[in-house]
Amino acid sequence: MTEKYIAQVIKKDSRLQDICISSDNKTKHMWGKYGPRNETKLSSEADPQKMILLIGSGIGVTAEILLEQTNRPLLILDCEEPILAVTDLKRKFQNHQNVCWINTSSPTTAVRHILELKRQYKLDIQLLTIPFYLRLSPFYTEVTQLLLNEATTKPQHPSWPKFQSENPRILLLTSQYFLMGEIVAACERQSIPHMFINMDAKEMNLDIFVSRISSAINIFRPDFVLTVNHLGVDQEGVLNTLLHKFDVPMASWFVDNPLLLLPLYKAQADSNTTLFTWDADRMDSLKDLGFQNIFHLPLGTDQTRFNPGNGCSNPEWARDISFVGNSMVHKTARRLEAAGLSGPLRLRWKEIAHEFGKRSEPSVFNFLKTDYPELIPHYDNLNSPYRKLAFETLIIWQATLEYRLACVKQTLNYLPMIVGDSGWNELLKDEETWEYHSELSYYEDLPRFYPCSKINFNCTSQQMKGAVNQRVFDVPACNGFILTDHRYQMENLFEPGKEIAVYYNTEEIPEMIEKYSAEPDSRTKIIKAARKRIMAEHTYDCRIKTLIKYMRKAYT
Repeated sequence: MTEKYIAQVIKKDSRLQDICISSDNKTKHMWGKYGPRNETKLSSEADPQKMILLIGSGIGVTAEILLEQTNRPLLILDCEEPILAVTDLKRKFQNHQNVCWINTSSPTTAVRHILELKRQYKLDIQLLTIPFYLRLSPFYTEVTQLLLNEATTKPQHPSWPKFQSENPRILLLTSQYFLMGEIVAACERQSIPHMFINMDAKEMNLDIFVSRISSAINIFRPDFVLTVNHLGVDQEGVLNTLLHKFDVPMASWFVDNPLLLLPLYKAQADSNTTLFTWDADRMDSLKDLGFQNIFHLPLGTDQTRFNPGNGCSNPEWARDISFVGNSMVHKTARRLEAAGLSGPLRLRWKEIAHEFGKRSEPSVFNFLKTDYPELIPHYDNLNSPYRKLAFETLIIWQATLEYRLACVKQTLNYLPMIVGDSGWNELLKDEETWEYHSELSYYEDLPRFYPCSKINFNCTSQQMKGAVNQRVFDVPACNGFILTDHRYQMENLFEPGKEIAVYYNTEEIPEMIEKYSAEPDSRTKIIKAARKRIMAEHTYDCRIKTLIKYMRKAYT
């Protein structure tokens, strides 16, 4: 960096006007207005057994020297945007695998990030400070002091024996996702001690977050924490760090595709987190992300909500056949915008989705590697993990759109009622033999809607090519009849033909509709057999018992 550039930076930032900096290739000199501050030869100070935290980048020279001399992780805490804009350091180091840049205006947030990285890399921290930066802002001094206090203070977080009673204590991270309500109700019915924390706020001050979680753990002393789809878990690892300090494991039950989310949490993959997935096909991929404890846990039903007592209370819903489901039109449009595609991916994404829908491979990335290897560089050029996940979701949603549309069209000769978003009006605008109904409430309406149709038609999302969805359990639980597409994992849950009616390809749909429309006794027999199986094995009471069993197995 030349003296001209330094002068420009000093002129822009009044805090720098009493300080000047010069450098050569090997050493860094810093002066305050009272004369020389220090001269540091980094090679003599670096401890090979520790991870280096550099408070202030030394305008790049210090970081460059350290990266030349060691393969250890280098943490850089530097928030001085005027200087960074001139030096272009972030861009210079952004692809370096050993550099982690910490940029936050909160000293406590910075320290928590640093401590999470310390735990992740399993290395102590060697703190290297540039006196110029300590003089520049009290922010850096406070971070340094907090880290020194952390190193010299004994942990204040108590631990206690886990899983000592038949019913463990579960701390629930609540969310707006529907399944948490079922989990709470299942815990109450089985007298399982539980406490929940509302984490629905889109933004929460980090100090409030830490205080709320810490207080709940101290007061309730849970055996484990439970969340759904990782909701309430932060990507920075603050929650993970807290749970480690209290020695409290976490269970995360995925009832949507975990591969569209967990790559953002890959750095937090460790034995303290146990994953449950509704789709057995995902287990190997989750292991590849670094998670160690993984179990298959299908969906189920809440027998108190979906029960025969509700019946068909609205005669206006009575139909021979109905379908409840999203068209995926609007979801696909949002993912296309989020992915920001260009070039071949922009031109060919519909083709990719169409072919993906024909394959049994559940991973979009693996599908690209085998069927479209020439597009992998373009996928890699999406740069951010958010855009890559948006692209993968786009492919899955578009494949689902095409598949559902093909299945639903096979029902049109039977005057179906289609319940869902307005996208169906766009997809079926040229068809006349169907009736549209806007979306219904899952809790209030669907338990009363399902018994109104002779046949509840079902076609599963392409995010689950082997697993079964919620309707397979909910419809029979309230004495409804369901005709669904075959998924191989259902054979571990039901006996096809006896406990559930299935079609194996779209061409079979009209034949199956005609068969079961004309055979009310067959429908009744299958409903009774399915409901008996569901009440015995597939309620959320059963699922929570299984989840507890696996958590006890993993942590005792």
